Amino acid sequence: MRKSIISLALALGLALPAFSDTLTIKPDAPARYTVTKGDTLWGISGRYLKSPWKWPSLWQMNKRDIKNPHWIYPGDVLVLSYVNGQPRLSLEKGKQDEVRLSPQVRMSDIDKAVPSIPAAAIEPFLRRPLVVDEAQFNTAPRLIAGPEQRLAFGTGDRVYANGVAEMGNWQAYRAGKPLIDPDTKENLGYEVMYGGDVVVDKLGEDVQTMHITSVAGEILVGDRLIKAPKDQFVSYVPHSPDGDIRGQIISVYDGVDGAAQYSNVVINRGRREQVEAGDVFSIVKNAKPVSITTADGQQKIVTLPGQTIGKIFIYRVFDKVSYGLVLESADAASVGDVVTAPESE
Repeated sequence: MRKSIISLALALGLALPAFSDTLTIKPDAPARYTVTKGDTLWGISGRYLKSPWKWPSLWQMNKRDIKNPHWIYPGDVLVLSYVNGQPRLSLEKGKQDEVRLSPQVRMSDIDKAVPSIPAAAIEPFLRRPLVVDEAQFNTAPRLIAGPEQRLAFGTGDRVYANGVAEMGNWQAYRAGKPLIDPDTKENLGYEVMYGGDVVVDKLGEDVQTMHITSVAGEILVGDRLIKAPKDQFVSYVPHSPDGDIRGQIISVYDGVDGAAQYSNVVINRGRREQVEAGDVFSIVKNAKPVSITTADGQQKIVTLPGQTIGKIFIYRVFDKVSYGLVLESADAASVGDVVTAPESE
């Protein structure tokens, strides 16, 4: 209902109704801020808001605006003002008039735009499938041979495949681990291990000739081949997910024991549960049982309350799982930790 009112007010050019519980502006929020190289939307949001995922409210965005990427650029000036007592952020470009609703897209400069979160931390995960259907993976094209009958290959090696049907860039993968829902035991997908990039040189009926352009770990005979996805630029507006979506962390990249700030994790919620890129979730440590000694000397088991330890920004969504980057981590996140909408804290 609130989003509908905001959209109608903006469309009619009316002042927005006051929602007293919408935003808490930081006391030291700058009245004017010049965007610099290296900034992220999350970082800029944190300069203004105690709750950075409420960024859309400060920009007066409706749901359509949130779904579409909005870019700002180094050199742009953000201006904080108040309308009917409500905070508003607008964009100033040189001597031009302020842009009221949201930053505008300059397609020619897209590579210079400010990303939502640190690009270097997630770039490898944007260029790889990561999660596939197990049955489809097992029938995907595969590498069958390389130079001198070696089993492992390197950059520049000519290799041969079976089942590749089109020219272009491909990626080599091998079987990884199934992602299992901890509650329902449903197989949510198959996390595969990336080996490197290969390019088709010549198509044949039974054998296709390719060469390796890069190796991330190793490329082996038997690796499956998946068409390389198009490059993505993550500039989704950080926002709270729609509805009461709750889930768990089911995997931490590289199998480390705990995920610190800027670590990548997988949660057991995806498109099926209406998770979207840009959603922000709180990480809540599971309540833990501990033994205490009572006043009369007896041992007793009590349960510690759950504790919010950080935030996850979702940047890639599959059907049943999503990948997110850990932000604002006060403690290491682990498999089994709960994720929930931040407003429900």
